[in-house]
Parts: sequence; C-alpha cells; structure tokens
Amino acid sequence: MFKKILVYLDGSAHSERILPYAIAQAHHFGSKLILLRIGSAAPITTSVSSPENYRVVSSVAMDIAITNELEESKSYLSRLSREISEKGLDVDIATILGPVADTIIKFIKDNSIDLVAMTSHAYKGWKRLFLGNAVDEILRECDIPVLVIKPQETQCVSAT
Repeated sequence: MFKKILVYLDGSAHSERILPYAIAQAHHFGSKLILLRIGSAAPITTSVSSPENYRVVSSVAMDIAITNELEESKSYLSRLSREISEKGLDVDIATILGPVADTIIKFIKDNSIDLVAMTSHAYKGWKRLFLGNAVDEILRECDIPVLVIKPQETQCVSAT
C-alpha cells in the first residue's frame, strides 16, 4: 500500500518520536523510508563599513551557513539511516532548504510519496498564530495519508 514513506525530522529528539511508527509501517508494507530534514539557513548579519563589502560578506557568510547546515543535516540523517537499515529496511535521506510545509508538499509531489510521517509541535494560543503549524498546512494541501503523533506520545508500536 505504501511504497515510499516520507519521515520529516527537524533534528530534535521530539521529531524522532515518529520513527518507531514509521518503521512499523515500513516493516508492515515493505516500504522504503525517506528521511527528510529541511534547513532554513537563516541570514547572518555582520557589520562592515561599506555597502559593497556588506553584500560580499553577507553572500559568503550565507554560503558558509548553508553549507554547514546541509552537511550537519546529512550527517544527522546518515546516522539515523544506518540505525534503521540495521533493522532490515531500505532507507534514503534528503536535505533541502526552504519553508517546511511548502518544501514537504513539493517533495511529496516530486518523489511519488505514499505516506508522510511526522510529529506535531502543537503550538497553542499566540505562538500558533505567529509561528503557524506546518502540519495543518500539509493536511490541507496534501492528497496522501499523513501520520501525525502528538508531542507527549512516546510509546513504541510494533509492526503487527
């Protein structure tokens, strides 16, 4: 039923709580897992004396930040991929820069994903208003099943 399962991870232990659920589904359906981490590479500000130098320094600083973020993401996902592969599953990794929800939705379409698995940060009140919720946007825009667990759920599931 699910040939490819996309697992969104933000690098936190919180987001990794989805892994036992995704692994169980992959075992059950014989699916390939694709671990995805999306980076932001937030702009780095620096002070310099002239506008010409500022652009050069900012561009170089941004390139370094992007390179570092992508390398760190790849290392993180590679470690998880090795651990999951030892359980007998086929695993790929992907690291991309961009806004979370839009990037996940585009990745789903571009890679024929059958199921998305992720945790919800469950922002409430003003935080939710200002920070939004990528899960909500993915649920609205996505036409495939989405497996979401709440932050407090930590119990592992079996593949049966």
